[in-house]
Amino acid sequence: MPGLPARLLVLVAALAACTERDPLDSDTVTDSTGMSEGTGASTDGGTTAPPSTTDEPPTGSIPGDPTTTPTSEPATTGPNQPDLSHAVHIQPIWDANCVVGCHTPGGTSHAWFVLSDNAFASIVERPALELPQMMLVAPGDLDGSYLWHKVTGLHIEVGGSGVLMPPAPADALSTGDLDTIAQWILQGCPP
Repeated sequence: MPGLPARLLVLVAALAACTERDPLDSDTVTDSTGMSEGTGASTDGGTTAPPSTTDEPPTGSIPGDPTTTPTSEPATTGPNQPDLSHAVHIQPIWDANCVVGCHTPGGTSHAWFVLSDNAFASIVERPALELPQMMLVAPGDLDGSYLWHKVTGLHIEVGGSGVLMPPAPADALSTGDLDTIAQWILQGCPP
């Protein structure tokens, strides 16, 4: 499955293993932790991913983890994901991480774009100043959304410049926030 993050592939493999084999099968050996060997299922009916058997480092966009490499693919997208809106789900991320002192009128980054109040009109289908041939946010297109590359640290790879946003010493966006932003973009950027 090209393009899927390694963590998602492990989860898919674990779920496939759970459906192929009955966790209560007599051939299954249960250890003292309640895990059934080979099935990825616990004896209490819950499921867990089996440990990785590869020597490859995990990939993903876990901020602050030097063993991971950001990817353009979010960890959670799909047809069963809830509909998101900029006003309810995305603006709070900007407010908590990007507005104070930076992307607000009079802030250090207000010339690039403003994220305070309702940033929707400032970012959706607007050209990126650091890479004008790319939109800041292109509805339905993560790879065509420069803001996505800036918050995942992939902006240099697509021809952009500058630093990861938010910049150090601020914490990078959490994996949950990144997943929410990605899902919103892939859903077409509802206001």
